[in-house]
Amino acid sequence: MQAQNWAEAVRGFRFALGEFPLDREAIIGFGRANLELGQVKIAQKAAEQVLKLNPADLDGLQLLAQVQEHSEQVEAAAETHFRIGNILSAEGRLGEAVEAWRCAVALSPTHIDAHQKLAEGLARQERVQEAVYTYLSLAALFQQQDNLDEAALQLEKASALTGEDDPVITAAFDALRQGEKLDPAALVERSMLAGEESEPLVEPDETGQYPAFTDTFFTEDLRERDEDPFGIWEELARQETGKGLLQAAQEDALSRLANIIFDLAASEQSGDLAIDEVNTLIVQAMDFQRRQELEAAVEKYQQVLAHGVSTPALCLNLGLILIELGRHDEAIKMLNVALEAREYWVAANFALGRACFALSQTEPAVKHFVEAVKLVDLETVDTHTAANLARDYHRFLEEMLSEHDQAKINDFITSLNRFFSRPDWEKRVYEARRRMNSVTRNGSGSVMTLAEYLESPETEAVITALAKTGEYVRKKMLLTASEECLRAIERAPSALLLHIRLGDILLQQDRPEAAIEKYLTVARVYRIRHQTDKAIEIYKKILRLAPMDITVRSALIDLYINTQHLEEALEQYVTLANSYYQLAQVNKALEKYQEALNLADQSSNKLYWQAEILRSMGDIYNQRFDWGGATQAFEQLLEIQPDDETVRRQLVDLYFKQRQSDKAIKMLDSFLDHLLQQNRGKQALELLKELASSYPDELEIRKRLAEVYARNGMKDRAIAEYDALGELQLERGLRHEAIKTIEKILALGPEDVEGYQLLLAQISGKKI
Repeated sequence: MQAQNWAEAVRGFRFALGEFPLDREAIIGFGRANLELGQVKIAQKAAEQVLKLNPADLDGLQLLAQVQEHSEQVEAAAETHFRIGNILSAEGRLGEAVEAWRCAVALSPTHIDAHQKLAEGLARQERVQEAVYTYLSLAALFQQQDNLDEAALQLEKASALTGEDDPVITAAFDALRQGEKLDPAALVERSMLAGEESEPLVEPDETGQYPAFTDTFFTEDLRERDEDPFGIWEELARQETGKGLLQAAQEDALSRLANIIFDLAASEQSGDLAIDEVNTLIVQAMDFQRRQELEAAVEKYQQVLAHGVSTPALCLNLGLILIELGRHDEAIKMLNVALEAREYWVAANFALGRACFALSQTEPAVKHFVEAVKLVDLETVDTHTAANLARDYHRFLEEMLSEHDQAKINDFITSLNRFFSRPDWEKRVYEARRRMNSVTRNGSGSVMTLAEYLESPETEAVITALAKTGEYVRKKMLLTASEECLRAIERAPSALLLHIRLGDILLQQDRPEAAIEKYLTVARVYRIRHQTDKAIEIYKKILRLAPMDITVRSALIDLYINTQHLEEALEQYVTLANSYYQLAQVNKALEKYQEALNLADQSSNKLYWQAEILRSMGDIYNQRFDWGGATQAFEQLLEIQPDDETVRRQLVDLYFKQRQSDKAIKMLDSFLDHLLQQNRGKQALELLKELASSYPDELEIRKRLAEVYARNGMKDRAIAEYDALGELQLERGLRHEAIKTIEKILALGPEDVEGYQLLLAQISGKKI
């Protein structure tokens, strides 16, 4: 039937469905006619409607399988044929079932259930040779899955059909036991070459291939090769049945329009609509559009809009027609409505990019194009990567607009239009992502965007060179990898990924200094290009090789500060200061700590960083015997962490070392109260003992130590401590204080009471 007749059939079935929307025959006919016209999505919807009415409808399943094959949904089509076979078998139609299962196996050579059903069906039909070959194929599949028991079971089933002495089956068992790969075709050919008299299990087809089993893991699609010097595969791709991005979206919109009358009838808001009139207008508009009478189609679609019907599908389709007619202002209005539907985000943004660019509205055009590419690209990565990728697209957009390079923008948009107009653009998107991921895994350290991949005509060549050099490196062919990389750099000197790869190769060659120099050059270029995130990754890469490189770490700190990554900047500041300290440049270390302390005021973790930095500064001052600097650092630290016992202990020591006894005792008393409130008397005692040992001439320490001994019933030690305190007081002419100390000793009941009483009398000038 000619295309015109199929179009007439579609119109006829459409009007029939308007009157009888659940008529099975009309739906099937409508779907088949649309499939003949290439309207795959409409045909699929028709098949799905039939299967909603009856999931086992063979005509509906056959139509669905045709749709799936037509749209290259190979695995789905195989599963549908498998279902068809099962239904036919249940109805006793074994011959037809076998053919359905054979279709499933041909489409999906690894579909084990289909192989199983096919083998059993062929055996039931006594088609022994074909059944045996299918069992061999099943055994090979199970062997690939390391399920050797199941593989052996399939060979036993084959043997049951042919007899135990069959040479092919025997050879298969031997191969399985020896761990050799089972290859049914090779086994058959081997038996034929060995001069076996029995006829072959199956004959190869005209291409030399054997049915029922194909090793899909080792086939190669020439169109996936990077080399296409004569453009053969590109020309073939243009002849494929796939659609470009906008063409596919428009066809989807048309398929939705074709069913809009049913949606309107089911809508709660359809009361005021003249449904029959709207339906007629849509049919007329679509007919005008099919005949390329676009002005007439626009007029009819606008009449539909006037009836209050403005679905995203209608607006997208109308917007694309208006672009084709050069009516870009009107198109933009329609496409903005289409943006309300998630399913049209990509197409509407892409079309808006074209319309804005045609009106010389460069900035909105670039924004819409980049948004469309971003939405496509985000579908190729996992959730974790998507956040980083979205950020990279924001950066890419800012850079492109800030450069004001119209020639670069023109090239970018031309590249996008060419790429997304290809019928196999979806497949190429995933292939591009695979290559980009391969590149990032091999050294770039960050995600590459599809926009960058399409930005320059040299990008694909660069990615190919990276793949080759990566393979050479894995094979330890470092000299070859280096030569290949240098040749690629000659062709694309501005491709920084190639320079990074060369640095990686130099590193593998035990030339770390040369590698670091190459990385530094790359980082400088990234900074010039304002690609800060990538410069940061390179600096971090260098620091993993040379952690004491102060210049690189300082540059990294500057980048973190400029991008408001304050936590990372502070972390690097602390590491930098430590590096200076290890290099015995103490003043420089303290200078960097002070800079970090100033920066910490802006951090959301201000107190944490201040505490870390002040503690480190205090320790350095202590080690330099700079008691004043240490005291200042620890006093600030105590304000932040008032319960920090280590800081209190440090300050007690520092005050005593600077002969600031009043401050020291005040800090000590506060510390002792803190310990005693927590019932930690033993630790309070140990603290006083340490201090008395360190500062034996400090009267107040002796006094408090004696009091603690006394409170804890340690009379002898308390008396000894009071005795030493009294001697110190007398030596310093503190007669009044010494009298009080002796009185405390007497209150404790010492053994030599008379001696202490005599001493007390002598000091006080009283007679006993």
